[in-house]
Amino acid sequence: MSSTPRISVLMTVFNAGRFLAESVESILGQIFSDFEFVIVDDASTDGSVAVLESYASRDPRIRLFCNRENSGQTACLNQGLGECRAEWVARQDADDLSHRERFSAQWRAIEKNPALVLLGVNGWIVSESGRPAGMIHVPLSDAGIRWSLPFRNPFVHTGVLFRRLHRDGSRVRFDPDFRICQDWELWFRLSSEGPVANLPARLVSYRHRKGSLSNAFSERTRDENRSIVQKIWRANFPNWKMTQQESELLESFRIGLTPARWPAFNKFYSEALAGWVRGGSIRTRDRQAEAVHMIQAAGAMAGSAPFAAALAVLKAFSASPGWTATTLLQRFRHSDRVR
Repeated sequence: MSSTPRISVLMTVFNAGRFLAESVESILGQIFSDFEFVIVDDASTDGSVAVLESYASRDPRIRLFCNRENSGQTACLNQGLGECRAEWVARQDADDLSHRERFSAQWRAIEKNPALVLLGVNGWIVSESGRPAGMIHVPLSDAGIRWSLPFRNPFVHTGVLFRRLHRDGSRVRFDPDFRICQDWELWFRLSSEGPVANLPARLVSYRHRKGSLSNAFSERTRDENRSIVQKIWRANFPNWKMTQQESELLESFRIGLTPARWPAFNKFYSEALAGWVRGGSIRTRDRQAEAVHMIQAAGAMAGSAPFAAALAVLKAFSASPGWTATTLLQRFRHSDRVR
């Protein structure tokens, strides 16, 4: 490893328990090895520190920082960013997994496109026991990500790689006003500084846990979501003041679109898309991103309204037939694996 590593991996830990060792090993086992591993433990009480100290004693790439008092994830993320030395920072949560080729794939991508400021990946969803539980679909292109920003978080936080410094040389930091959705807010700010992208490969496994922050503070999550969406909407559509009904449609889409809301959402989505396309060359249309949204809508309605879900799938096929066919085939094969 060089004196200044190419990547700083940032992990925050609070009572990560039975998931921690597997998560740490998924980083240490990366094919790409030129990184430092900055870990901030936020006053864990479940033995996490002992696990981390054991790994740190065996691998010099680990730089461990242990807080005496719990300060919350956003504060720990910013604390860790202050310790990172590399030009690029990779994130991983303490209960998630990175596939061993993740960093090598991301590094090749930024070498091909050095203007990038933020690069994510696709991913899998796994249960608390580690069993396959679903797939994550993200928009891939810069245009698709920008279009997606007010509708949903277009990055898997645990799989991103981003520049440590802003274009003006100041240090990147998460907004301390956001306790849960701090990543979404930061991605929006970074997207204003240069191109962003996601890799199509599923290179992380996100562990769905009942006790996660987004579940434990659901009302706080909704409040932060609304704040971020309003900020992004004003930036993207300065002459369109979002109504309460439109805000509720966006929220329904994020948490799981209901059949009753589908007609209104479909109309709203089409109107927003038309306004976006009219916005000029910067607002390039990306059909794969549109298909991602329609597949998300179809998945939410499939159990209760198969006809409405089928309409959403048809819209996905109309937007991007190749991507939709490939994704549905992956889902079918994945369902067989789960069973």
